Amino acid sequence: MNLDKSCQLFFGCKIDSKLREALDQAKPGDRRYFEDAEEDFLRIVTVEKSEKNEQWIGKVTKSGLNATEIEDVQRNVVSILRRIASGVRISPSSIKIYVIRPAAESRDDAIEPSGDRGPYIASY
Repeated sequence: MNLDKSCQLFFGCKIDSKLREALDQAKPGDRRYFEDAEEDFLRIVTVEKSEKNEQWIGKVTKSGLNATEIEDVQRNVVSILRRIASGVRISPSSIKIYVIRPAAESRDDAIEPSGDRGPYIASY
């Protein structure tokens, strides 16, 4: 087993129908939290499955975080989601962590960005 310190991490949750509706109805000022891939807030990515595409929303971070930083990122993601989608129940336990792999290493089960560029998330 080898450690790869160059990979980034994705902290996020799967977008269900209620969260999708809340994101669609987000105020223009709140859309900046998830629509701009250049910002340091949240990103929406897609997992292309055989029959159904899943969408996830979350934050991309550097690897090598310590335990307290992981909790801080988790709280940050939940806090932003609660601001954007105040009517949707977002639980800290719904946040999952995935490793982002460079595009050249991506496989069929990887999460792909919903835009033209961005991370590829490995789901192991």
